[in-house]
Amino acid sequence: MFDYSERIEAFRDQRMRLTSEFREKLLAHRKANRDRLIARLPDFIKGLSISESSFKPQGSFAMGTVIQTRFVDEEYDIDDGLVLWRHELVDENGVELTAQQVKEKVRDALKDDRFNRQPKICGNCVRVFYAEEDEEKHHVDFPVYRRYFDANGNKVRELAGENGWTASDPTQVNNWMDDEVESRNETTAGWGTQFRHLIQLVKRFCRSRSDWDLPNGMKLTMLVAECQPGFGVRIDIAFRELLKKLHYRLTWNKIIRNLADPAQPPITRTASDQNVIDLQSRIGEALDQLATLDRSDTNNVDSARSVWDWIFKSDGFFAEFDRERKDDEKAKSLMAKAALVGHGARTSPQGTLGMLGVVNLGHSFHGGDTMD
Repeated sequence: MFDYSERIEAFRDQRMRLTSEFREKLLAHRKANRDRLIARLPDFIKGLSISESSFKPQGSFAMGTVIQTRFVDEEYDIDDGLVLWRHELVDENGVELTAQQVKEKVRDALKDDRFNRQPKICGNCVRVFYAEEDEEKHHVDFPVYRRYFDANGNKVRELAGENGWTASDPTQVNNWMDDEVESRNETTAGWGTQFRHLIQLVKRFCRSRSDWDLPNGMKLTMLVAECQPGFGVRIDIAFRELLKKLHYRLTWNKIIRNLADPAQPPITRTASDQNVIDLQSRIGEALDQLATLDRSDTNNVDSARSVWDWIFKSDGFFAEFDRERKDDEKAKSLMAKAALVGHGARTSPQGTLGMLGVVNLGHSFHGGDTMD
């Protein structure tokens, strides 16, 4: 299979990772909402203690696996957990606030006349929307947690969910990811880093078509954690091997579990969710495409580009990369030939430049001087 790793790595770096400018924009919006809550939430819950340390970043943004969106109707989301002390979550009569009441107060504290759409409660979080006309639509989600110590002195953290308070650790998945990357890198240098890169590539593949409805980032992350192949220098081969392992895994088991907390119920709803079935089917299509590159007549850049563009829908990136590479190689070749001529190169009987053959004599031109 033609080595297309350099192109894929460049595509991931330039077209999948967030630009530094946009990343800073997202962080600035997160900071503005944190500041709003720190300043205003104590007005809605008297005696509340809240500071910068009350926030626990979550999700793909915090795990370093977020990717650029491809379609204008997609939104970036930033998850920022808000952790508060249970004994402070009471009303003016000292009665403990329900999960819904706490979310309502967080929502009200986040409201701002400058928003086109005011914050709203969305299931397990409070969502802040950013201008829909923004080319890069995004929102900030604030899942709200309460913490306390039980009778045995154990710290308990509970999420304000749709059905009340439920046990949940806002830092568990992030810590799991950091541990996975670290342990894999300790096993083989670069393996943990490649783990993150493969998650991004799988997410891009799954979001490459607007009419595909495939599993979310959390499910894909857990599948890659299960099926990542051993470290390989070539990312194209590593990705292909990952697809093979994912396809086999989904053939015999379509249930996906939260590896960060295996005791929890599966994160798939049933033993055969339709989007997981579809994922297996799409992976099969990708493997069929990659299989065409095993022939001797397709061991070339054009064939490789066609297949990898089908997989990732690079929107012209691969074609432009190869065009620039070809132009660069042509320019280097011309410069090398010019250097040979400048150093007294000779022309062989076959007409090629080199240091053996007939000396290239000076030429004269009508109306010009002799060149020495």
